[in-house]
Amino acid sequence: MRASRTAAMLAAAVITAAVLPSTAMSGEKIDMDYNGDGVVDAFDMVNARKTASAAELKRLSDYLLGVKSGSEYKLVWSDEFGGDTLDADKWTYELGNWKRDESGNFVAYGWGNNEQEFYTDKNASVHDGVLTIAARRETVDTEEGSFDYTSSRISTQHKFSTCGGRIEVRARCDSGKSLWPAIWMLPEDSVYGGWAASGEIDIMEGWGSAPEKVCGTVHFGDVWPNNKYLTNDYNFPSGDSSESWHTYTVEWESGEIRWYVDDILYSTQSDWYSVNRKYPAPFDQDFYLILNLAVGGHFDGIDGIYAEPATFADGEKHFDIDYVRVYDKGSFAPTQQSSLPLGLYTEGSDAGLTNKDGCSVFDIRNTGELEYAVMGLIRAQEVKAGSRHTLSFDVSSTAEREMVVTAEDKDYTRYIDEKLRIGSEPAHYSFDVDFSTDMTVDLKFQLGNIGESASAGAHQVTLSNIQWS
Repeated sequence: MRASRTAAMLAAAVITAAVLPSTAMSGEKIDMDYNGDGVVDAFDMVNARKTASAAELKRLSDYLLGVKSGSEYKLVWSDEFGGDTLDADKWTYELGNWKRDESGNFVAYGWGNNEQEFYTDKNASVHDGVLTIAARRETVDTEEGSFDYTSSRISTQHKFSTCGGRIEVRARCDSGKSLWPAIWMLPEDSVYGGWAASGEIDIMEGWGSAPEKVCGTVHFGDVWPNNKYLTNDYNFPSGDSSESWHTYTVEWESGEIRWYVDDILYSTQSDWYSVNRKYPAPFDQDFYLILNLAVGGHFDGIDGIYAEPATFADGEKHFDIDYVRVYDKGSFAPTQQSSLPLGLYTEGSDAGLTNKDGCSVFDIRNTGELEYAVMGLIRAQEVKAGSRHTLSFDVSSTAEREMVVTAEDKDYTRYIDEKLRIGSEPAHYSFDVDFSTDMTVDLKFQLGNIGESASAGAHQVTLSNIQWS
């Protein structure tokens, strides 16, 4: 876990309701039943935040925590959305309409989903203990284009992530064709490769056109388009919908993930994989949280793309979140990786890359004309001024050839620049580098046309035990 365990967080702990028989309620318990329904639970905390004193809130939260004193789960991170602004120590706004890679390079419009909204930091607000994400029909002109809808998307990336545990979110959302509320998780570090080889956990996704149901999903397998997914729907009882307040939960253990709505189990998944990796990959790493309200796109857009203007005829639409809580058992830690995975870049060449446990294998059929025409990448590694880092690895090749290894900043200034002769006998290399300023660097293993490499013919290069420390 990457979170401080403070008393303030513990004071907000609630997992399940304490149902109290109306004939047996003590005076103390009656005092804590703020909405008068005979149950002391999270709903009383919502009402208490509006009227109770700090001491009364502490007494209620301590009682609710005591209800779960026999549980193995312990609260490790939460946001109750107090105050009147989003907590910047917990959340970051993800802006725009375009997906970018780890180095910030443009990948695709619509976040890879044909989404129509432009995400801003103006569409999320906090009032009376509730975070509201508002989707609006309004035109914004940007350097990336003109967009007819705005919304917000926030995440805990680089601020909090968890491997396993119980993740619980109480929320509601307006209905309307093309609205797409989501509570979900992505890997902090894509140690098994690009999406979806490193996984995605969708705690809740809703169809604005079908508020009578929500779904929970995992994405896994291999890099798109060879990815897979498993999903199940939860159908609300007659007369209920995602427009009402509900608690959406996943309990994530090694080898099993369970989905709940209001503590009703509706889905259990365990049959996933990450290509060339050991089970339970990819769901054995730290994942961070995301909250967003998309407009249009493949999930509920018209023709899988367009937004429905009529949805906004009476104004903006809201995705409301009462709280986010993460609990941990302390028994599930990320699987350590013996070799960092590489991304593949090719230009005018013919080559493939397979990341496996402990190594990355290049299958080079044509080196192309450029030194970097075949290249393995570890992108956007943050370094601090005054720090020393070490790049180490083992390498072998089925053909004698040269390889160039670099560490480069965004301006292509090289802080490591080594040309190596490699062959069938595995060799170990280690390079130290000092940094005088804060920056991000890309680590590159260049395997294009270097020296006489073009004449080597089809061959394989294996890099193993890659570490950056």
